[in-house]
Amino acid sequence: MREHTSTQIIAKEGWNYILFFVIVLLLSYFFDFAILFAVVVLLFTIYIFRNPERLPAEDDELAILAPCDGVIEKIEKAQFNAKDMIHIKIKKSLFDVSILRSPVLMNIHNTQKRHGLFLPLTSKLSKVLGERVQIEAKSFYSDIVLVINAGIFSRKIELFKTIGPLKSSQRFCILVEGSVDLYVALDSRIKVAIADRVRSGESVLGYFSHKGNLDG
Repeated sequence: MREHTSTQIIAKEGWNYILFFVIVLLLSYFFDFAILFAVVVLLFTIYIFRNPERLPAEDDELAILAPCDGVIEKIEKAQFNAKDMIHIKIKKSLFDVSILRSPVLMNIHNTQKRHGLFLPLTSKLSKVLGERVQIEAKSFYSDIVLVINAGIFSRKIELFKTIGPLKSSQRFCILVEGSVDLYVALDSRIKVAIADRVRSGESVLGYFSHKGNLDG
């Protein structure tokens, strides 16, 4: 497995899709059929796989960054593995940047992938049958859990790393459409609200309250 995605302006994970639609466009032009539609689809595919550089809004090692572009859908106290944590859910649309970034400096110690169906996230079946990835990690300050859920327009969840260290804001995954659930320490200070729009690797969701140790 690759350690990281490319830093080109268009993520290399999208190159095959783009090449396919270039061929479709050439065929459309050759047969003089649905040329405008083929152009729109090609441009939209390029847009989906754009890979912009991102700089954190604050240079603070206590900052928790957004792992994906999208809208804050839920902030609540929740349990994970019988431990009380803060749960932040971000809904990512098809129009948001597909690159996911690490919310903090952390060390991944467990990754589980469930192959499943690509269903609307509003469907009750999505929770039990949908494609998802669960990442468990540790930072200096907190256990970190990321649950990545694929939506109906995703074809797969593509991870660049399943174990080992990630820098804060480092690219680690591609998700075309879906949601990301982030779990952090219960005493973290959350600075965002429901319906806020955030940007991966840039927007600050909150701050850890104290310094700890990086284990595992």
